[in-house]
Amino acid sequence: MAHRREATAAQIDRPERGSRGRPAIPGLRERILEVAGRVFASQPFDRVHIDDVATAAGVAKGTVYRYFPSKEALYLAALFHGIDELQGRLLDVAAAQPDPVARLRALVAEMLQFFWGRDVFFLLLHRSDVRHDQRNMQQWLRRRERFAQLISKALEEGIARGTIRPVDPHLATEALLGMLRGVHRYRAAHDTPGDAARAVTDLFLHGVAAGTQEATERRRRCAQSRP
Repeated sequence: MAHRREATAAQIDRPERGSRGRPAIPGLRERILEVAGRVFASQPFDRVHIDDVATAAGVAKGTVYRYFPSKEALYLAALFHGIDELQGRLLDVAAAQPDPVARLRALVAEMLQFFWGRDVFFLLLHRSDVRHDQRNMQQWLRRRERFAQLISKALEEGIARGTIRPVDPHLATEALLGMLRGVHRYRAAHDTPGDAARAVTDLFLHGVAAGTQEATERRRRCAQSRP
């Protein structure tokens, strides 16, 4: 069995230059990443060959290696490209919503909207292939923690304001992320991201017990009436 070269962060994010210093073709790296995502999502990592990606992208195998030094670097670049795009969108959403509850709703809506149109990215995100080694796992966890913190911060602010009852922010964040994963993965054909986002957020904030929503509204009104 051939020895697999481990991908480093520098290799994944290295500048788009050819092996002999030639300038990159505009848009080609993104096209290779898009195709690679589909190929990796269609079968296990160990069954994918660089030739498969090159053929699907309509380029030579050597062209793929100009941008990505190994199969693992290509896989991680495809995954992290989507995560970083999602992170940027969530940061914009969070910055536009000073109210923590409204921010939670907006974050949930943005995440589901993003997942809905990117089934390939969703499949890559929730497969175990990223866990090849400890270094790659740490890269993945750092990226995941960045957008999880946006949810935790909104929860902490809501707790401080009295609009969210005192819960463990970390546990609540993981529960919400689990809900989003399940709702997207097992959605019905007629579901829409907007409807799903509203349903998930209401269920998360108010639970399923009768009277819970009314109690939450009372806490919100009391918090707003404080001097």
